[in-house]
Amino acid sequence: MARSLILVMVCGVALSATLGLVGCGEGSSCRDSSDCSGSLECSGPNDPQVCGIPANEQCNSDSDCDASQRCHAVPDPCSPDGVGSECRAPCEPGGCLEGYTCGASGACEATPCDQGHTCPDHMACDPEAAVSGPVHARAHGCRTIACSDDGPCSDGACVNGFCQESLGSCVEPQQVP
Repeated sequence: MARSLILVMVCGVALSATLGLVGCGEGSSCRDSSDCSGSLECSGPNDPQVCGIPANEQCNSDSDCDASQRCHAVPDPCSPDGVGSECRAPCEPGGCLEGYTCGASGACEATPCDQGHTCPDHMACDPEAAVSGPVHARAHGCRTIACSDDGPCSDGACVNGFCQESLGSCVEPQQVP
C-alpha cells in the first residue's frame, strides 16, 4: 500500500494494481496516455508506424495507371495498414511477394484472410474489407478490434482503444517532418 502511495505522489496519477502497471515514466507500461506522466504518450506495439515519408500509395485502382500497367498492392511499412500500391507491369501467377496473390486482372492483391492469409491474434478477419476500397487500403481484410478493456482481446491488451499484442510503453512524442 505504501508503495502505491509513493507512486501516486511521484507520478501524480492514480495507478491501479489490477491494470498491472507499475510506473508512469518513460518506458513504463500503459494502456493510454493518461497512464503516462507529463508530455509522454502511450505507444502500443501495434500502433501504426511513424514515418518521415508519406505512405506509398501511387494508385487506388488500375484506372490510375498507364494502360499497360496494373495497380499492385505492395508491402509498405509507412502505410497505416502495412499495404501500399504501385503501378507496375501485369503479374504472372506466382509472381507476387509472399502474402500477395496475382489476381485475374494481372495485379498483385493482398491475399484475403479467408483465402490463406492469417490475421494476427489482436485483429479480426473481415473478408468484405479485403475486396472493397482502394488497393492500398485492403490489408488482407484484417481489421483492428475496438475495445475499452481486455475483454475482446484474445491473448493481448486493450491499448489506445484497440486490441494489441501486449501493453504499450510511455514514450516521448515523435515529431515527424
